[in-house]
Amino acid sequence: MRSWPRYSGTHLYSQATEDTLCQRSIWLPFDPIRTKSYGFGSEQILKIQELKKRLREKATSIRDGISNEVAAEAADTLAKRFFRTWSPGRPKVIAVFWPIKSEIDVRPLIAKLYRTGCDIVLPEVVAPSKMLLFRKWTPEAQMTKGSYKTSVLTANAPVMEPDWILVPLLAFDTERFRLGYGGGYYDATLSQLAKKREIFTIGVAYNVQEFDAVPKESSDFQLDAVLTEKRVIQKEGQY
Repeated sequence: MRSWPRYSGTHLYSQATEDTLCQRSIWLPFDPIRTKSYGFGSEQILKIQELKKRLREKATSIRDGISNEVAAEAADTLAKRFFRTWSPGRPKVIAVFWPIKSEIDVRPLIAKLYRTGCDIVLPEVVAPSKMLLFRKWTPEAQMTKGSYKTSVLTANAPVMEPDWILVPLLAFDTERFRLGYGGGYYDATLSQLAKKREIFTIGVAYNVQEFDAVPKESSDFQLDAVLTEKRVIQKEGQY
């Protein structure tokens, strides 16, 4: 049996909420920040996948526990914090997402971005490709149900490539790595777009979705920034 690399100390995914100071942790047998440097084989990759699964369950439970009142206040605060931090300007094309389940509601932010004159686009899963397609949104646009219970624009909406991308997530860390739902669509799409042109990627979440470290693989895309209702974590020297 292959043994895990030795590290001093115990590595935890943990997050103490500001309101309850309740410890939430997942024990790791390795340092998740340095996983890539060890060239792990298939057995270790399976371990990472299991850790991701466990963290998804924990992060979903935390997010589902947010009350409607707190969620509504966070949505408004998030929009204000975005514009206190960035000025997208025209003619930016900004990809957003229509919230599903208990995701933070970015629709107040979408409305403000639209009023600034930015072109707004929404993602669409195009099977069997891992690449997302982005279609132009307006308040009058017709929407329908897409894959994974998402809301997507109808096929007559123009396709555009975004300059900035707001990215949904389940968990994030201060290194700006995210844990998504496991489909790999955003990681694949962002990696390909970044090879073609300059893009700016912003993970969007509640502040309580932060963990000490997110398990990562070589295919996981590192965001430029993470925006929550309470703060911004951003790569130095960008915007």
